[in-house]
Parts: sequence; structure tokens; C-alpha cells
Amino acid sequence: MIALGIMQFISLRSAGQMTMPDHACAGQTRHYYVIPGPVTGSTYTWWIDGNVVPGNNTSEIYCTWNSSKIYLIEVQEISADGCYGPRTSGEVFVNPQPEIQISASDTLIHDGESVTIRVQNPSRLIWGNWIYDLIVEPEPGITGNTINGTYTSPTDLIENLYNNDTTVHKVDYRFIPRIVTDDGVQACEGNKVKITLWVHPGFIYKEDFLEIPDAFSPNGDGINDVWNIIGKDFYPDIEVTIYNRWGQMIWQSGRGYPVPWDGISRVKELPVDSYHYVIDLHNGLKPIVGDVTIVK
Repeated sequence: MIALGIMQFISLRSAGQMTMPDHACAGQTRHYYVIPGPVTGSTYTWWIDGNVVPGNNTSEIYCTWNSSKIYLIEVQEISADGCYGPRTSGEVFVNPQPEIQISASDTLIHDGESVTIRVQNPSRLIWGNWIYDLIVEPEPGITGNTINGTYTSPTDLIENLYNNDTTVHKVDYRFIPRIVTDDGVQACEGNKVKITLWVHPGFIYKEDFLEIPDAFSPNGDGINDVWNIIGKDFYPDIEVTIYNRWGQMIWQSGRGYPVPWDGISRVKELPVDSYHYVIDLHNGLKPIVGDVTIVK
């Protein structure tokens, strides 16, 4: 006759153990086992969602949960003389890895300009609570940014950033999504998402003798094929720099703007989009910044 050896079905975590059900996140590997009785020589059969786990007949099992769902894990002891014990079961609630989606209304702004960083939670949880940590790292000279914090729901940031220096500086925002239990204990951490905002010390204004178009159409028809800045001859040291929406410099003129920008960067035609410009007159005043759109 079998001596019932299965005393308790438990899940072992790195921080200790707890009784079933278990709570996990996709991608995690967990250790499950039963505590046998004093009689030795037993073997064990394990099932996950009714399917036998092959190649395992011991009192413990390691499971990597790859998908988010509720799993049923079962185990049955078979004594050395072939008698079957009860089929013991427990549920495993597996969440998806926590995610976070971040977007910004702009990534290159001028001194004192406002920008909105939108935060979204795409995760559909089975258990626990979605939260995220925000780590903000401004370079010296930048003020007005949000400070570090932990948020329990998506919270858009409206940043009014100031650059108190004379060169471009950046602010890095790092978002770290996490899942915590109802008691606030961390269960798993998702991938970090980073966004960088560049703040130029210049501001939007126009010199009396400059006329700066807000669009041009480099399509080869001979009309507005280049970005002509009217009045540049009044500023012999004028220098124009173009950036994309991610703050990457894509074109820069020589002093005096001798060759107007034709919408090409590194011998490639750029797509229809808005681009940031910085016009430095090199006359002791702050640069002029703004946007120009390529249309075709």
C-alpha cells in the first residue's frame, strides 16, 4: 500500500516559499516541488494544463512561463510498489512582461519652450499592479524638468525647459515599468524606455532684415527648390544648422550661408517632414530657432 508522501505542494521563490497559487511574469523560471513523506523510492508525474511533462519523474520541476495566462500545474506521486497517490494541483497566474509606451511632441526645443511627453500602459495584467519609475537626468545648465518619481498610473509630463548655457544641452528621461503585488512587493521589471530632449539656448524671433520661409519644395521643378533666406547678406557670418526630430544634426552651412539647403543630407533626399533649424548670426545675440517643412 502507498504511504501518502505528498505533504504540501509549494512554489519556491528566491526570497522564500509560498503555497499555491503562484504569481509570475512571462519569461520567468520558477521552481515547484512537493515535500515527500518518509517513505522513499517514489516517482512523480507532472502535468501542465493536462499535458504530461516528459522526462521528469522527481518531486520537483522547473517551469519557464513564456506566455501570459492562467496555468494549471498538477503532480501525482507513485510509490515504489506502484500505488498512486492523490493528484494535487495548483494554479499559476502569469502576467505579461510590463511595458510602457513613450512619445514626445518634440525632441529639440528652444529655451523656455514647452514639450509634452505622453505615457501609455499597453499591459493587460492578470494580477498585481502596473507602476513605473521615472529617472530624469538633466545636463548642467538645464532647469524646469520634472524630478525623479514613481507613478501608479500613466501620467503625461508637460515640461517647460530652460537652457541657461550658451550651447545645446539635453535631458534624459528613463521610464522603467514594473509589476508589484497588492502589498507593493516587486514581482517583475520590464524593459527600460529612454527618451532624450535637446534644449537649444536660442529662442524664436526674426531679425528685421531676415525673411525665413517655413517651407520649401525640393522637387526639381525650379520653384522653391532650395531654402532661400532673404536678407542673409546683412549678416556675413550667418550659419545655418538643420536637425531632425530626434535632435540629430543632418546638415550645416558654411559661414554666410553661401549654398542654400536643398533638402539633402549626406547625398540622400530627405522625406516630407518638419525639420528644426538653428540660425547663428555670430553677432553676439542668441541664435534663431524654428521649424521648416519639406513639401513635395
